Amino acid sequence: MYKRGMTFLIVISMLISHWALLPALAESGPQSAPLNMGGTQSGIVRVRLSSLGNPSSLKLTVSGSYTVNGQTLSNGTTAMVNFNKSAGQLTLTVGGSVLSMGSSFRLTRQSGGLKIAQSRVSGNVYPGDMQFTARGSTLYVVANVFIEDYLYGVLPYEMGNSSGLEALKAQAVAARTYTLNAMKSASSLYDLVDTTTDQVYNGTPSGNENCRRAVDETRGVAVKNRNAYTATYYTASNGGQTETVKNAWNVSGADYLVIQDDPYDLSNPDAVVKSVRVSAGNPQSGKMGSLLNRKAAEAFGSGASVTAVYAITPHTPRYVYPSRLYTKLDFEVAYTLNGQSATGIITFDIFSELESALGMSINTGKNELWSVTQNGDTFIISARRYGHGVGMSQRGAMQMAKMGYTYDQILGFYYPGCVRVLYTLNVPLEPTEAPQPTQAPVIIETPAPAVTAPPVETPAVPAWVNTESGSLNLRSAPNGNAKIIRTIPQYAQISVSERDSTWCKAAYGGSVGYVMTKYLSFDASVVPAAPTAKPDFPASEGGLTACVTTEKGSLNLRKEPKSSAKVLCTVPQNDQVVVIEPGETWSRIVYEGIQGYAMTKFLTVEAKTAPTAPPSALPMEPMRALSMPVLGRVNTPLSTLNLREGCSTDTRILLEIPKNDYATITAIGDTWCAVTYQEVSGYCMIQYLEFALYE
Repeated sequence: MYKRGMTFLIVISMLISHWALLPALAESGPQSAPLNMGGTQSGIVRVRLSSLGNPSSLKLTVSGSYTVNGQTLSNGTTAMVNFNKSAGQLTLTVGGSVLSMGSSFRLTRQSGGLKIAQSRVSGNVYPGDMQFTARGSTLYVVANVFIEDYLYGVLPYEMGNSSGLEALKAQAVAARTYTLNAMKSASSLYDLVDTTTDQVYNGTPSGNENCRRAVDETRGVAVKNRNAYTATYYTASNGGQTETVKNAWNVSGADYLVIQDDPYDLSNPDAVVKSVRVSAGNPQSGKMGSLLNRKAAEAFGSGASVTAVYAITPHTPRYVYPSRLYTKLDFEVAYTLNGQSATGIITFDIFSELESALGMSINTGKNELWSVTQNGDTFIISARRYGHGVGMSQRGAMQMAKMGYTYDQILGFYYPGCVRVLYTLNVPLEPTEAPQPTQAPVIIETPAPAVTAPPVETPAVPAWVNTESGSLNLRSAPNGNAKIIRTIPQYAQISVSERDSTWCKAAYGGSVGYVMTKYLSFDASVVPAAPTAKPDFPASEGGLTACVTTEKGSLNLRKEPKSSAKVLCTVPQNDQVVVIEPGETWSRIVYEGIQGYAMTKFLTVEAKTAPTAPPSALPMEPMRALSMPVLGRVNTPLSTLNLREGCSTDTRILLEIPKNDYATITAIGDTWCAVTYQEVSGYCMIQYLEFALYE
């Protein structure tokens, strides 16, 4: 009994040393990031709309007023941009007139913005000049947007309008800092892209007043450490302790982002926590009991059976003090063996023996923080941390806002030693049209009617698919018998322009049709979290690209190769998948990061081979240099990713980067990116990397 009592005191002491000091930190409050006056900066950021892919045509709708070649496009005007990839030439069709625009032209904003039918949220407006540039067979669509307008479109997708105002203001400053830093090392065509490679940007959604207010009330403010823009990493939840860049990604830099306890993330009830309960008196039942008995047999002899648990202690952190990323878990137990009772200690490896077995995994990187508490005769083992843990915790920032802390205190806590700098962001006083390239003669196909402005449209609103079957039919008419245009995956976001109690008119992926209202949620917070989308994997690096061809409009991706297996998701007709293991009846495939099985007869597979690079020179592609470390986590259907000497799968492999390891990205192109891993520099295909700056 004395031994059990001493062990219990040791456990309590550890918990006090690791957790009980956190409320004291909260009571004293974090230091505010001081405010300094800065100079004047350019206020226009160039955002490449890479989410459009490489389109051959785009449908634009003017919501305001634009000019091109001296012609005014008034509110409601529609225009078509067509791209001849083989010739590298652009045309613009307006009101029946087709204008040859050469290889580059700009639509210059006078007021309002442009809607793009093929964008991810077709009802959103892009409030800026729109530049179209053809380089070879690639079309670059670049929105030239005032930074503050750009942030109106970033915050709703990075944190969400329902968050506390002060948390949103901290998020706005972090996003503005990242933007200004990216503008320092821009390519000749653009500064940022509109995906998670930089920051998610879908134009400006309607509403979101809290997000707008957060941007307005921090207008021009960025943060710096040591006279350089702060590395404004952020994470969904750090689990109660921040992480360093070195520990998270094994790279140097941003050493001011230290390990520190975070009581705010820890106390937020919305932070992700996975727990399992262990009974002190009857632990031999259930999954934990099976694990304990198996380990007891290994430790004490065949036939040993655990009868009680006296204490559970996490220990052996992966990194040096004060890290609490523990890797071992000790159970002090009583057990019987050959009719005799005894006590002993059983040690488990947390990540190799317990995490998967107990269903406690949150991240693929195995960086969760495990802790143990006791409630009466029950031990509660918990795992926390959703994301890399570096920089600002979004859940922690939200909790700080609820507790009354201001955004400058939030920034001061998560970016230690930072100072706020207030910049004046320049924007042209009057819209001016950029010089146009020499134009070919205008080809008049039909007399161009006068353009009149139609009635102002009702702003489109976002909605999320929420069905039991895993997908939703987009139909050509508001009728259950109407033609199915395509299927929309579960949890996908769509844009709704008309709505009644039964049907909604909606746009998704460039297609417009009708969906049933009852299968939509108009509040993102009540939609279950969707599986994290991963990039598709090209045939040349780990599988064959296949196209879904069914008669029903979609294909089930199942957990096992049998028709009765659980459906993981549905793959829309004509979408591409990657076939990892082809088979006669079933094939193992990857779709948007989800791996499973689909029937082979519904897949049209075409193997592709990369062109042979000339031996005289290593193939390259234009790239945008990055000034702030951007880290990518390897995610392939195989176990490693090739780091190559050039931008081609025919070039020499320098080394292989293990799956889930992080590499440093120094420059980004359309298909390849420049990568450094273990002091070796080369090139990797960008589709294989999950970018870790904003996670």
